[in-house]
Amino acid sequence: MQVIAHRGASGYAPENTRAAFEQAIEMGAAAIETDVTVTADGAMVLVHDQLIDRISNGEGPVSDHTLAELRALDFGLWRSPEFAGERIVTVEEMIEEFLDRIPVVFEIKDPRATKPIIELLQTRNKIDRVQITSFIWYPLLEARALNADVELGFLTPAFEPAMIDRIVRRGFNQICPHVSQLTVKRVALAHDRGLKVRAWGIDSRLQVERLYETGVDGATINWPDWG
Repeated sequence: MQVIAHRGASGYAPENTRAAFEQAIEMGAAAIETDVTVTADGAMVLVHDQLIDRISNGEGPVSDHTLAELRALDFGLWRSPEFAGERIVTVEEMIEEFLDRIPVVFEIKDPRATKPIIELLQTRNKIDRVQITSFIWYPLLEARALNADVELGFLTPAFEPAMIDRIVRRGFNQICPHVSQLTVKRVALAHDRGLKVRAWGIDSRLQVERLYETGVDGATINWPDWG
């Protein structure tokens, strides 16, 4: 099973920061998952929430701030004084600093990021090093139209035959259900249809055991060393 560090090793370091990414690599994660949204001036940055209040010393929506304004904020101190000074990371920086060292899963939070991220990856010849996922249907459709080879996964709370059929019809590669929805039968059905199964929502070691029992291909986990 592929252990994917959720927002980096976010169980130990501030999410979506260089510190979390470095720790994920040190812990032997198979890949890093991170979130992509868009600033007021069109920069693609790695932030999960629409607001920056929880994870920085700033406030308000990401989309209300320019990249320069976000770079001036601290994205580590909220977690612990030892992480003071962690700065926001852009998609370009993630590609340049980490992608040759470890594969990356980019979760699209803002559909405006879809075209520029695919174009950037194509320019850098890095499509084969990434997966693109989203809870939003449209960005995945757009990504498939832009590139036939990029690996795509739909994040869903449901794990039913109808959803499996829908994902297969659209030419996606993965179904990404919540861990609570996993069963041996559902995982086998998805595999029979040619899909990989990658779970999310893991918050206990017992759930990690369930991953292995049901035969999933991978999971995003805040604590990469749990796998």
